Amino acid sequence: MTTFLSTTPFESMVNLPRFQTKDGENRIDPKRILFLRAQGNYTLFYLETGEQVLTTLPLRSYVPLLEWHGFVRIHKSYLVNLGYLQHCTIDRISITFPNGKIVEIARRRRNKLIELFKMHKVFFPAE
Repeated sequence: MTTFLSTTPFESMVNLPRFQTKDGENRIDPKRILFLRAQGNYTLFYLETGEQVLTTLPLRSYVPLLEWHGFVRIHKSYLVNLGYLQHCTIDRISITFPNGKIVEIARRRRNKLIELFKMHKVFFPAE
């Protein structure tokens, strides 16, 4: 298991458009979000509690809002929270979350992601 050894730059609550949980709130601490997955013109949020929240905006709407909170797009369909990667298994082609969900790293984004991980002392297992 590899770890991501940094903190997110801004650790405050963020107001996300069209984000409604079962409690009705639309503000969330970005540290609670594991990753986001695109589903056509919708976005599915995976939270650390196991809850999944479906929103009616495409993933591209959330990218500029969450990049400032330590999120990175690793695939056209996925935006992951780098602060949560300390709990994940990472290899050159995928990230495996503790809940068993495997997220593929896009070929075109691998080199950029590898450089980002090297900056933060995250190393991939030897191939």
